[in-house]
Amino acid sequence: MKVKSIILTIILSLFYPFTFLSRVHKNRITFISLEHDNLSKDFKLLYTQLAMERKYELKTLLFKFEPTLFGNIKYGIACIRQLFIIENSKLVIIDYNNFVISRFPHRKQVKILEIWHATGALKQFGNYVKRDYEIKNYDYVIANSEFFRDIYAKAFNVPSNNVLVTGIPNNDKIFYPAFIELTRQRLLEKFPLLNGKKIVTYAPTFRGRISTSFKEVKIDLKTIHEALGQDYMLIYKVHPLIPNSKYENNPNIIFIEDELMSSLFCITDIFITDYSAIAIDWMVFNKPIIAYVPDFAKYVKKPGLTIDYMKEFPGPICKTSEELIAAIKTPDNALFQEKRCTFYKKTYQYRDGNSTQRVVSAIHDIMNSRI
Repeated sequence: MKVKSIILTIILSLFYPFTFLSRVHKNRITFISLEHDNLSKDFKLLYTQLAMERKYELKTLLFKFEPTLFGNIKYGIACIRQLFIIENSKLVIIDYNNFVISRFPHRKQVKILEIWHATGALKQFGNYVKRDYEIKNYDYVIANSEFFRDIYAKAFNVPSNNVLVTGIPNNDKIFYPAFIELTRQRLLEKFPLLNGKKIVTYAPTFRGRISTSFKEVKIDLKTIHEALGQDYMLIYKVHPLIPNSKYENNPNIIFIEDELMSSLFCITDIFITDYSAIAIDWMVFNKPIIAYVPDFAKYVKKPGLTIDYMKEFPGPICKTSEELIAAIKTPDNALFQEKRCTFYKKTYQYRDGNSTQRVVSAIHDIMNSRI
């Protein structure tokens, strides 16, 4: 265990006994995130729906970690607050791995629901990889299809039956043509340079870990831009865990931070990613996808992947700029269309846009001790 984790554990241990002095509020649901300082995506959808129903007392503890000395101090304070609010809530909903929950067991009356922030996982995560702490003490986790049941059970250390296949709330909107068209029109007005262009969106996942800092994959955007020519426009969507992208002021791309991927999908013709689970979300649109994975030989060993990547990835797999350029210019073909269809069926249980309601129903079942 890293020194920082040891110090934090010692500090929290001093407060932990006092958390049991307060009672469990049987009608309280608390949303906890240490990656977002506001309600967004799945959290926002679920909170809004639950607030409309007026059945429960809703609380939030939302905090975005910053890898600085002051950020670490604020993180420690947030962890102390977590200790107390977890122990007095009937249900705690989280969206990332949680150190406090894993290190300090909660009361039996308290339940923990993991609303994982992605539609699935292509890269190994959670307890599949070497960590500073073992993930445990979660009670339930939602998933997008049966394929992820055993993967999530191991990653989050929960019984297989406690992986609830509901679909992902944040994906509901992309099943509705009206949302797609309205969003497309909004973004074309916001970014007029995209009008009349073949739009290629590049959205890679991060490299590294929170304890060792996050890094971006290296990509030659200048060469790609020049090779594609004026008929194409390249969007770079930086991963939210990358605080200062080296491509932010690159003249060869449109750099976007303030739009969700689900919105950018509505104007995208070709999507480029790597090991990111966002590839699963893109399957709904049934358009070409390309993998740019120059570090594949290293990545497949650590952290590793949940699928047979070379066989199952539903598009061309490129390791150089030259291969990537050729793949972008190559028309979609029947083989990749078939692979997309297969991958879509494997990773989606529901395609009805009603996942938010299914998760809310699961929350009602937890609150009423029906599961």
